[in-house]
Amino acid sequence: MTLYEELKRRNVIRMAGLYVVGAWFIVQVASTMLPAFDFPPWALRAVIVVLAVGFVPAMVFSWVFELTPEGLKREKDVERSESISPHTGRKLDRTIMIVLALALGYFAFDKFALAPRRDAALVATTTESVRANAAKIGAGSPAADEKSIAVLPFVNMSNDPAQEFFSDGIAEELLNQLAQFPDLMVAARTSAFQFKDKNLDVADIGRKLNVAHVLEGSVRKDGARLRITAQLIKTATGFHVWSQTFERDAAEVFKVQDEISTAIAKALEAKLSGRPASAALPEVADAAAYDDYLQARTLVAHRLGDSITQAIAAYDRAIARDPSYSAAHSGRALALLLAPNYTGSMTVAQAAPLALAASEQALRLDPANAEAYLVRAYVHSIRFEEVAARADFDRALALAPGNVDVLNFAGDNLQSVANLRGAERLKRQAMALDPLSFVLPMDMAFILRDQGRFREALAMNERAMKLGGGRIALGATISSYLRLGDIDKARAAVASFCETEDAGCMLARVALLAATGEQRELDAAKARLEANRPEWLAGGVLPEDVAALYANFAADIPKATAAALESLQDSGYQITTPLHGGPQGARMPEEISQDPAWLAVWNDPKLRETMTAYRTNLAAFRKGE
Repeated sequence: MTLYEELKRRNVIRMAGLYVVGAWFIVQVASTMLPAFDFPPWALRAVIVVLAVGFVPAMVFSWVFELTPEGLKREKDVERSESISPHTGRKLDRTIMIVLALALGYFAFDKFALAPRRDAALVATTTESVRANAAKIGAGSPAADEKSIAVLPFVNMSNDPAQEFFSDGIAEELLNQLAQFPDLMVAARTSAFQFKDKNLDVADIGRKLNVAHVLEGSVRKDGARLRITAQLIKTATGFHVWSQTFERDAAEVFKVQDEISTAIAKALEAKLSGRPASAALPEVADAAAYDDYLQARTLVAHRLGDSITQAIAAYDRAIARDPSYSAAHSGRALALLLAPNYTGSMTVAQAAPLALAASEQALRLDPANAEAYLVRAYVHSIRFEEVAARADFDRALALAPGNVDVLNFAGDNLQSVANLRGAERLKRQAMALDPLSFVLPMDMAFILRDQGRFREALAMNERAMKLGGGRIALGATISSYLRLGDIDKARAAVASFCETEDAGCMLARVALLAATGEQRELDAAKARLEANRPEWLAGGVLPEDVAALYANFAADIPKATAAALESLQDSGYQITTPLHGGPQGARMPEEISQDPAWLAVWNDPKLRETMTAYRTNLAAFRKGE
């Protein structure tokens, strides 16, 4: 007797048909019912996997047991007769027909009763959304909120070109003040200032920034006299909503800024944030201190060459002129925090206490200084004090919900402790306010990578490159290509990235060689990387970056452990970086290696708060919560 005949005799083939039809019916019902009760997406996948896994045991069961008129018996105990097999076969045939009829009945009910209702609800929702957008923006206009605005760089009308920083600073200060109105969506400086010295129509600017209004103006500073002209323009029509010229003493610049922001809020009917009046006007005793402050902010925004170092010096001058100037203290704190990554002039461990002291002094002078809370929060984060960090980030977000720096840094913190959905939400909010920044989509790419969404991460990096991210964004694509197994594209990306041989290039080469299995070349590249430690530290590559390379690509746990320990001792920006970017995204330490020395790093008492949050958040993410 052939195997097929034996399978047929034991009714295994009939049972297979019954199982397949029944499983299909269960999946159809589950696909409708589970979403209705708000089950997470993985629940349906779990049902399918269980049914698929159960197929083999079901077939084994049907091989071993036989359904007889006397009930279920082991096949070897059944006395074969012509009356048994036909009975069993007819019973199974009837069962299959009943299940198939139920499945077809449910299919017809879903198609002709349930589906039209779902489609009607979808059409109603879509129609309502279209109507809302049409009422808001008019035909052919971008879907910009009516209470949205971009503050363009003010034109420097002074005879001195060196006063350019002053006119830029006035515009940036107005932008920051407007961002504190909770009803107002304000485009970030990075995006709005890209239109400096460009003669573009306001309608084009509105489309690019997705805003309904722009504020533009000019500044003329002549000694102690100041003349500021500001005008609010509707992007869809080009009509002026409000305009005014102010001629004042230079020391009254804060009052002018407050008048302008209040007038704009009134014109757009935006609500005040409730910020204390004492903190709304950061008066300084010396107008020259304000000059130094504005110059420092412009230098920090550029972040090129030695601009951070120059910015710290300018903040120092402003504070020397007016020690009570809270904004100068918080600005200096932020510049100090950025210095290790942009200048290499100090380590994170050296910068952190200086930034913390400056931020706390700013808060003593102004308890509602959002920038000071932001810096203090980030210092807590890099010191592994996650509870204090979360409290300060929440306070900064409450004070300045429309501030892109606050959203950006708070998103970084959430990513570091594996709150990946929260990090994505904050970064997307920041991207909406700063649509022309390449840094934000690049950051978003790393968050998507940590979620295991590598193709979406590549698309984000392509967006970053189109926005001017260039080589930096190109480097971020390499890990996604490697995770997707696209070695050819990864090799091409490394070749383009390594046109400049620097620390970042060394890391990229090691990752590629590890993926291609070129062991001799890999060993040589790793030796070069270790030999050039001072070079990569000066180039902004941190120990946690090297630890991530060895943990996730080069599979060298001893070297990963040594680099992670160095990061732990120096309080790097994100100690958990080596736990991100695995084959399916972020991982637990023990999923990378069971090496005792490696696990000891993550069980260090200093990391208790950080790792408790990390483990809790990653477990929740994996459950779909």
